[in-house]
Order: sequence, then C-alpha cells, then structure tokens
Amino acid sequence: MTSQYKAASIRTFGKYISIFFIFLFIILQTTLRSQSHYPQDYFASPLDFPFILSGSFAELRGNHFHSGLDIKTQGVVGKKVYAIADGYVVRIKVSPWGYGNALYIRHPNGYTSVYAHLHRYNDTIADIIKATQYKKKSFAVEIFPKAGSIKVKKGELIAFAGNSGSSGGPHLHFEIRDSRTEEPINPLFFGYKVADHQYPVMRKLRLYNYIDNQSIYNYKEYKISQKGKNIKLISSDTINISTPHFYPAVEGFDRWNAATNKNGYYRLRFFFDDSMFFEFIADKINFSQKRNINSYIDYKEYKNKSQRFQRTYVEENTYLSNIINVRNNGILHITDKKAHKLKIIASDFAGQESVLEFYVRNKGDLKHKERKESTAFMWNHSNTYRNTDIEFSIPKGALFDNQYFWVKSLKNPYSKYSKLHSIYDIGVPLKKYCQLKIKLDSNAKVRNYKKLCIISLDGKDRRVYEGGKYVNGYMETKTRSFGRYYIGIDTIAPIIKPANIYSKKNITKQSTISFTATDNLSGINRYKATLDDKWILLKYDPKKSRLYYEIDEHFPSGSHKFVIKVWDSKSNMSKKEYVLIRN
Repeated sequence: MTSQYKAASIRTFGKYISIFFIFLFIILQTTLRSQSHYPQDYFASPLDFPFILSGSFAELRGNHFHSGLDIKTQGVVGKKVYAIADGYVVRIKVSPWGYGNALYIRHPNGYTSVYAHLHRYNDTIADIIKATQYKKKSFAVEIFPKAGSIKVKKGELIAFAGNSGSSGGPHLHFEIRDSRTEEPINPLFFGYKVADHQYPVMRKLRLYNYIDNQSIYNYKEYKISQKGKNIKLISSDTINISTPHFYPAVEGFDRWNAATNKNGYYRLRFFFDDSMFFEFIADKINFSQKRNINSYIDYKEYKNKSQRFQRTYVEENTYLSNIINVRNNGILHITDKKAHKLKIIASDFAGQESVLEFYVRNKGDLKHKERKESTAFMWNHSNTYRNTDIEFSIPKGALFDNQYFWVKSLKNPYSKYSKLHSIYDIGVPLKKYCQLKIKLDSNAKVRNYKKLCIISLDGKDRRVYEGGKYVNGYMETKTRSFGRYYIGIDTIAPIIKPANIYSKKNITKQSTISFTATDNLSGINRYKATLDDKWILLKYDPKKSRLYYEIDEHFPSGSHKFVIKVWDSKSNMSKKEYVLIRN
C-alpha cells in the first residue's frame, strides 16, 4: 500500500468518524430533551376515566402553541377533577375569557399542575372566590393564596370540568409546569397514557423561493397521497425548482385513537441528502416566545385560508426553543444540476413515523423584482412611516425580519371620518405593538370625540374594533397587525334582552336570572346588577352573549328592585329595571 493511498484511507476513515460523532451528538441532544427523566409514578390522573384528547401539547393555535392537553369529558360539563398530587393552591383565576375558571396547584417535587375551563370549584375554593368577588364587586377575579393556606391531597376533588372562558366545548385543559420557570412541559412525559395507533398525516408540501437574501411569497404547492404510513407526492417524485435557494414547508396533522380532532405533530424533521437541517419538537413551551408561532408558520396562508404550513425558514428575529438542529436558517442551496433527496419525517409521541421522500433539482435562476414604491424597514431598528394623513411607528424588534414597507391611502366607503389606509400586508406578522395615528377628516362633524374609534377590516370586510383616543386632530391606538384601518364612531348602546324574567314576576322556582347582551361594534366592556341598590354577582359567558345571576342568599324573600346595566368599550350604556318577587 502506497503512502498516498494510506493517507487517503486515513482521511476517508476520519471523515466517517466525524460524521458518526455528529450524528451521535444530534441523537443524544434530541434524546436528552425528550428523555423521560421526569417522574413516572408521582402524578395521578386528574380524571377518573381514560384520556381521549381533543388537543395535543404544543399544537398550533392562534398566536400561540397550545400549552397543555385538552382532555375530552364525554361531551358534558360537571365531570369530577382531582388533584394529581399533594400540594397547595397558588393561584385561582375567574375570567370570561382565556382559561375561564382556572386552578393552579404547586407540588413539592418542583412542578405545578394547572386545570382550566372549569365549570365550578369544590365548596372550599368556591366560597373563597365568592367572598372575593363580593369584596371587589367583580365577576372576574384573580387570587394568589398564601403559600400552604389551601392544601390539597392527591386524589382530592378540587373542581368540576366545564366549558368556561374561550373554550370551544366541554373539556379539561390540563398542564404540568416547571414551578421555577413557569414553562409548561408535555404532560405525556410524566407517564400518562393515551391510546394511539394512527400515523401522522401530511396533506400538502410547499417549496418557497429565497432570492437576494430575502424570502419572497413565491412558491409551488404539491398534494400528498397517504395511506397509513405509506406516503408519496401525487405528482412526480422529482421536483424542478426555479432558484438555487429555497425552503420547504408541510401542512398536516396527527390524530389519537377514539377522536377525530386534528392535532399537532410531536416531532417534525427535515433532511437534505440524509443530513438533518431542521427539527421541531413538542417537549416544552416558553410563554415569552408564543407569538413566534406566526413566524414559524406561513402566516399569510393562515390569515387567508386558516391553513398552517410548518416551514423550515427561521427569520432573523425569531427564536423558538422548540426548534433545534437548524442549519443555514432552514434555507437550502443547490449549486449543481443534480437531483438531491429531501426527506420529511412527522412523528407522534407513540413513535409512529410518516416519511415523505422526494427529489429536487435546480432548473433555473429566478430573479426578484423589488417594489419601487416600498421602503426598507429593518427589524433591528425602530421604523416610522408618516404622511399628511397617517403615522405608523414600528418599535425595534417588532418585525420578524426585514420588510419592504408601504402604505396606501384610499377613498373610504365605510366612514366619513377619515381615509381608508391599507397598511402593508396583513399576511406579515408583528411581534410587538405598534403605534397608529390616523388624521380626522377636517370636514367631519363630530358631537362627541370620545365616541370616535379606529376600526380595522378583516379578510371578509368585517369590522374589528381597535380602540383609540382623540389627540390633536388624530385618533391614536396600538395594534399588532397590518391591514386596513380607518376612523369610525360608536354611539350605539348594547342591547339587553331578558331570557326568563319580566316585571313583577315571581321567581321562587327559578335558580337563575338570565339575559343576553350584545353590542354592534366596540363590545361589552362592563356590566353591573343590583338588588335594592346593592351589588350582586352577575356572571358573564361571552360565547353565548349571556349575563346571569345565580339566585342565592343575597336575594331574600319579598318584592325587590332588580337593575342591570351594561356598557360597551365607548361607554354607551343600556339599563333594564324590574320588580321581582320571591316567596
């Protein structure tokens, strides 16, 4: 063997050793993130029946990743919810929105369990909440009990599952958080079992062009055929692309047994010529990163068609702890005319994998034409656009990447108070709030400037109230969305309709007094009920536009004056008054 041959052999051997250790490092890194170093027998189930999931951990939601498991409660409210371990209550929250009725329990092993969308609490906690509501004269309350003052035992009844807050149906939202960091952790790491024999589904593939160091909205879409784990492109398995730089994205879902809900992947990996260049994994969530989901997905497609394509491109101002093993910001580069293999693996928590393999070949060199009327805005600088009718200020770090910004001011068919301003592209997400100022038309006649507001239009031309106040000829507000904006006015009070009472009615056999309350624009902001001029607890369910009072010890026998008042966000108020009788 010649010395030259020996040297070549050593170099080849060294190359394979290097590849082996790189591959081993990637495997170990992923394993350490997801390995079950969490306690397996410490926590009990929060319910007394098997888990059937309607929502998975870290699945894609509006402006955030889902922070827990949504467990079906057999289509009804009122199922018993139990403490998963010994501990004490650290937080109780009641709200018409978000988690609705929620309970937080800290455990001595360093974790906190969270139970949300509850129907009601056990008697001990319910009494504390009600006393606080009457003290603060507010339905929405948040309580942080003194450490150890409300102790619970493992398996103790703490609440009943429900549909409160921004819930889409009866279920229990269940989380386990690291008590130190407040980061939610995938509850399945703690030994909870969910039946799953279904493979993740990939429905569509996209390849996006990346030209002149910027992502442009230029792509080709390919449908995917899948039966079980067998998956392939419906078209040819070799795709010709028109630019040497590009990145892929995939749209799909996962399912669990006994449920038809379309949930999220546990793990999603992308390989180029068998080398991994991007990985998403649903192990933990960092709340401070929640809006970065809008950079991870194709946000324009989500806004236009409510479809979420998970893409490999990592924009300059995007960081997600769920994204690892990223090379070259998730952008691929082909310098030759050869066919290169691209592989995508979608995995569920049970270890089932769906694998899509195909080939890509560069057949062109597409050029990007910049918009002449646009202005370059940098994500790492503050940026302001202004003309005689509008000012839009974007703080540093509000953009996920550099943008070529523009504004168009148009004739307004919706309002006489200002022009209609089309502010950049509604399909480009914002991370932070921006300051918006719109000039009031000098010919507009306004009786009450406090009733003016800024309104945006969604993709279906529906009005969205954006708030705002009048300052020196302009309406000012904050927003986290680009789109179409103008000045409008709200002078119409909410509408209150009684559901089960009328004046001089005997309500002895009733358990509630109920109303519907709706508003045409700015939305229900405040509400109040009194009995003989004394405040009583009025509850609010915005999903049903329902306000209701659960008749209790605060309504004694006899004839009483019941008054309900409802205000919208522009202080327009409606009032209803009744004489009610209780034996």
